[in-house]
Amino acid sequence: MKQFLWVYVDPQSSAYGKWTMASLLTAKALERKPAHSQVLRERVHAFIADHEDLPFNIYGTWNESLLDKGEDLTQEIHIHLQGIGKYVKAMDLVDFLNTPEMRKQSGLTKRIHLATAQRWMKKLEYRWMKDPKGQFVDGHERDDVVAYRQETFLPAWEAIKEKTRDWSCHKRDGDYPRPSLQEQKTVVW
Repeated sequence: MKQFLWVYVDPQSSAYGKWTMASLLTAKALERKPAHSQVLRERVHAFIADHEDLPFNIYGTWNESLLDKGEDLTQEIHIHLQGIGKYVKAMDLVDFLNTPEMRKQSGLTKRIHLATAQRWMKKLEYRWMKDPKGQFVDGHERDDVVAYRQETFLPAWEAIKEKTRDWSCHKRDGDYPRPSLQEQKTVVW
């Protein structure tokens, strides 16, 4: 509409003061068919009659999530996922929403896609993480590990300690005692 009115009131325009020609040029500039010029003229007439009468752009209104529409559905999903336990996955949400009672409550006619479930879980603030599998993850205090450390590892370490260089004190390189030629130093990696 704005472009149409500019073409109509611009003195350098070939359609200056020519209502129909200005609408046709604007429709062509917008890469629309000539029939769109009639729509432009009707909208501008309506705007001139009432300055609050602007066309409503529906772009983006169909992208509203079911989670945004109803708090009840969100609450049901939270309760279900918390009932599963510590380890939940997006497929749990897909299966839950595929049940007949949830389909009826949510108004879904088809099964939701896995990617949708992943986006919803992120929106519900569920996060994915890997289970840590490092050396010191819950196991260094097991009875068998403690027994090995106390009865095998530490005594073996004490036996070779005299043959290793002690890096714990802050001495210069020349301050360390030199091993005798018969004694071989042990390097622990």
